[in-house]
Amino acid sequence: MSGKVINDAIHGMFRIKGVREELLATPEFNKLSHIKQLGLAHLVFPGAHHTRFEHSLGVSHIGGLMADSVGLDEHEKSIVEVAGMLHDVGHGPYSHTLEHILHERGGADHMHITEGIITGDYDILREDENSLFDNRQKVPDILEKYDIDPEQVAGLIHGADAAGTERNLFNWSEGGNNFETQDNTLAHLIHGPVDCDQLDYLLRDAHFTGVRHGVVDHLRLVECLERHSGDVAVTEGGVPALEGMLMARGLMYSAVYFHKVTRVTEMMLSRAVERSEDNLPDAVDMQRMVDAEIWQALSEAGGIAKDMLRRLKYRQLLKVCVTRRAEEFSDAQIERLVKLAENSAERREIEDEICRRAKVPEGYVAIDVPSVKLLLSEPRMSQVDVRIIGRDGKTRWFQEHTPIADALRKRQVSQAAMFIMTLPNATEAVAEVAERIIFQ
Repeated sequence: MSGKVINDAIHGMFRIKGVREELLATPEFNKLSHIKQLGLAHLVFPGAHHTRFEHSLGVSHIGGLMADSVGLDEHEKSIVEVAGMLHDVGHGPYSHTLEHILHERGGADHMHITEGIITGDYDILREDENSLFDNRQKVPDILEKYDIDPEQVAGLIHGADAAGTERNLFNWSEGGNNFETQDNTLAHLIHGPVDCDQLDYLLRDAHFTGVRHGVVDHLRLVECLERHSGDVAVTEGGVPALEGMLMARGLMYSAVYFHKVTRVTEMMLSRAVERSEDNLPDAVDMQRMVDAEIWQALSEAGGIAKDMLRRLKYRQLLKVCVTRRAEEFSDAQIERLVKLAENSAERREIEDEICRRAKVPEGYVAIDVPSVKLLLSEPRMSQVDVRIIGRDGKTRWFQEHTPIADALRKRQVSQAAMFIMTLPNATEAVAEVAERIIFQ
């Protein structure tokens, strides 16, 4: 049998062939093997060295299982598998940790880069790398060879269909579930309330971090999927597995993705980039790098960038000196924090003012609002609207079957809505000054 055999830590052995085998050989896809799935989380969870390469293969594999479960034909199944494989291909170094900084400085976000790679409008190679490849086939050329429309694949991932109708399918939570097209089954399998992306990252991240909250009975859940009125529904027998997935998602956000020390490491790396703009390559060039190349660039930049890297290298981390929960804030304070989180220039001015008053070197105070939306209601976490097909043949919403739905909608992803961190020997001084300056 032709194709390549993948021995995966999560899904065991499976085979990829045809269009996916050719995509596997592209520089666009191979770059992902040098970008960690969870950034610097290995400093907190030592096993978390897995990459977006293996995650993307896992998403593609689960996508194929889901396609079979809902009865897609072979061509539709191939489109889902390809979209799953390519959904993260636009990620830059350290993924989400640095994305907002590079985007702000003239780069693009990973969704637009992904779309550009799939349609042929963006090249991930830097000038000195082109000589490595003879007769290179780009991603859209491979897709078209197998009668797959690159625009359709990009649309499933990024959120615009072939006709240009704007939809937010890449992040279901922000787009809701009111779509203009009649049948969105393929899109829902890629990014929906129950999708191949979530299932793989929950299983994979739980495995490599050792945090067992993310274990999901995914095969049972996949088996209970049905295509229903242009949507993807879960039969009543799959409700326990669905409850488990949604619970796992909430617990993994709390235990891993918004872990306090993980946030500290991410802030240290982002501040190293943010405070060294004049000594680093431009944002567009940096987005074409992988994790190790960013590390080298920061080391060569010297100053605070090099110092932050040394601290990360030997785990001499900044310490959190102020932690505040969402319910502790007044409406005016929430408005103030949202403004700081969305306006990096103003936030840096406040950080520098705290440094001056607390007699801390500039750049060594970081204000972190893990997610602005946590202050109100984290939308992806609150999205639990899943259609359930009952044994009586009637379709109901998930919340009509279980009170867990409402509990998950109300549950906060993180107990802390704001962190302030600084050097270990300056925590008391910074905490005192920061309270006065931020909430004066």
